[in-house]
Amino acid sequence: MYDLDEIRRKVSLVAMAEEAGACFQSTHKLKSCCPMPKHAGDRDNPAAFQIYDDGMKWKCFTSCPEGANGGDVIAFYMALKEVDFKTAIKDLAELAEVAPDNRKTPFKLASRQPTIRPAPTGPTPAWQERARQFISWARQNLNSGIGQKAREYLEIERGLWPETWQHFGLGYNPSNLYDDPTRWDLVGNKIWLPRGVVIPGMWKGTPWYIKIRRPRLDDALGEYIGAWVTKDGLPKLKFGGPRGGQLALFGLEQSYVSPVLLLVEGEWDVMLTWQWCQDLCDVSTLGGAQSHLDMLDLFTLARYPAVIVLYDDDNAGNRGREYIAKIQGFTQRVRVVDPPAHDLTDFWKGGGNLRSWVAGHVAEAMDDALAQIDPRQSNPTVERWRRVAALARQETCFCLP
Repeated sequence: MYDLDEIRRKVSLVAMAEEAGACFQSTHKLKSCCPMPKHAGDRDNPAAFQIYDDGMKWKCFTSCPEGANGGDVIAFYMALKEVDFKTAIKDLAELAEVAPDNRKTPFKLASRQPTIRPAPTGPTPAWQERARQFISWARQNLNSGIGQKAREYLEIERGLWPETWQHFGLGYNPSNLYDDPTRWDLVGNKIWLPRGVVIPGMWKGTPWYIKIRRPRLDDALGEYIGAWVTKDGLPKLKFGGPRGGQLALFGLEQSYVSPVLLLVEGEWDVMLTWQWCQDLCDVSTLGGAQSHLDMLDLFTLARYPAVIVLYDDDNAGNRGREYIAKIQGFTQRVRVVDPPAHDLTDFWKGGGNLRSWVAGHVAEAMDDALAQIDPRQSNPTVERWRRVAALARQETCFCLP
C-alpha cells in the first residue's frame, strides 16, 4: 500500500499537465486548452481545462467524458494514460519515489479504516488578524446600503433572518479584491477575495477560514447582486476565499448546548437549521461532503451521545455517506439519515416543516441513547437528555402535505 496523500504532495499536477500539452498563460489563473486524449470538443478553447485549489485539483469544463473530466493528480494520470487506479498509483509512486508501506495489515481492515487527519493548529496569528479585519469590513458592507441586494438574497433564497446572519457574522464583498499576501503571513501570488457573500469559519473566537459564495450565471445569487460574467462563459466555482485557512467545525462557536449534534454538508444548512432548531440540537458541518474528520473533530464529536449525519442527495453526498459509514464501525453514536429533499434548504423552500423533521430524528436518537441508561438513574446530565427527548417528541408531527 502507498501513502496517497504523500503522492499527491510530491507529484506536481501543474507540471504533469504542462508535460501533457497544457499551456497556462498565467500562474494566477491556471487555464489552458484541454490536454486529455479523449477530449471531444474544441481543442483550441484556452479555458476548457483549469487547475484550482492551490494546484491540487483539475477540471475539464467542456467535452471530456464523465468520470474522466476532473479530480486530483491521480485522476489526471488515469485519464491521461487511460489506466486503472492501481496502475496509476504504482506509476506515480515510482515517479515520486514513494515507497510502499509493507506493514502486515489485513486488507479488509485497511479498506475499512477511515481517514482521520491530525489535529490542526489553525492559521497563524497574522492570518487570523487580517481575516478578522476583512470579516469586519464585509459585515459593515452587508448592513449598509451597498448590501441591500445581498440581504434580500439571504432572506428570500436562504430563509435566514437578520438575527441569524448576524449571529454567524456574515458579510458582503461588493468587488473582486487582490490583497498583499504578506498581510496574511503568506508568500507568492496575491490573495484573491472574490465578490460575493462572506461566510467566516470561526473556532474558539478566532477566524480559521473564510468562504465567499460567488454569484454565477446558473444560480439565484447572481440574480440579486449581478451574475459573474466571464469572457469565456464558463461556470465558476461556487466558493472562493483566501488561501491559508484551516477548516473547522462550523457553527459550534457557542457552548455545547444539546446532547445531539446534527452534522450537515454545508454552511447554509447549518445556519438555517440553527435558526429553527437551536433548542433541539447543535448543528455543524465539516465544510463539505469530501471533507474528512481530524482528531480535533473527533474530540468534539465525542462530547455528544448522539450524532446525526445528513449529506445532500447527490454523488458528492453519496461519497460522504460512504466515509461516515466507516466511522460508524467504531461507534454506535453516529447515525446517517437520508435528506428529505436535495438538502435541508431545498426542503424548507419546498414548504417542508424543517423543525418537525429534525425533531423526529432527534427524538429517535435520544430514545436510543436513553435506552442505554438505567431508567432509575437521575443526574443533571441525564435529566437534560430527557428534557431534549421530550421536547423533540412534542415538536414531531406527521402532517399530510
